[in-house]
Amino acid sequence: MATDISPTTGEAYYSGSWTDIQNVLRVLNIGEGKMAKVTESLVAFYQEMVDRDIDEILIELYHVPLRAMNQVQPDGTTKRVFPGSVRRSARYWAAGLLLLNEFQNLAQNITEQAQAYVEDSKKEIFAISVYNHRLVGQRRKSNLSRTVPPNFQPPHFVEANF
Repeated sequence: MATDISPTTGEAYYSGSWTDIQNVLRVLNIGEGKMAKVTESLVAFYQEMVDRDIDEILIELYHVPLRAMNQVQPDGTTKRVFPGSVRRSARYWAAGLLLLNEFQNLAQNITEQAQAYVEDSKKEIFAISVYNHRLVGQRRKSNLSRTVPPNFQPPHFVEANF
């Protein structure tokens, strides 16, 4: 099975390929020695963990796992992509977890940045779950009534985003 495919769902990871996670980590300048320890299997472990966490948050409102949708690119080709907010959140969440859990002797500012990655990603996914914005191209669930389409229903719960 390809490394960019989740063994649980058979779909691509929400965050994309493992090199996308590496690119997020390179921005933080953690050093080439530590970057050498970031392997495909290690990144895939965190990608799978983050995908399941996102599914658990969104399961009340959307049919999970989320499906990639076809999007026409400027050059006329068609590409399968996940909604941008989910892709971005999954990348930064996985990168932040990887940094926090695998590398203990990081500089203080890198550790703070990794924690900020995780917190911001969780807030963004939570915002989707309380109808602050909806995911384009995904099937919503109807938990209130079988006769009312999900688009016309109010949110299940209203909570502060903190």
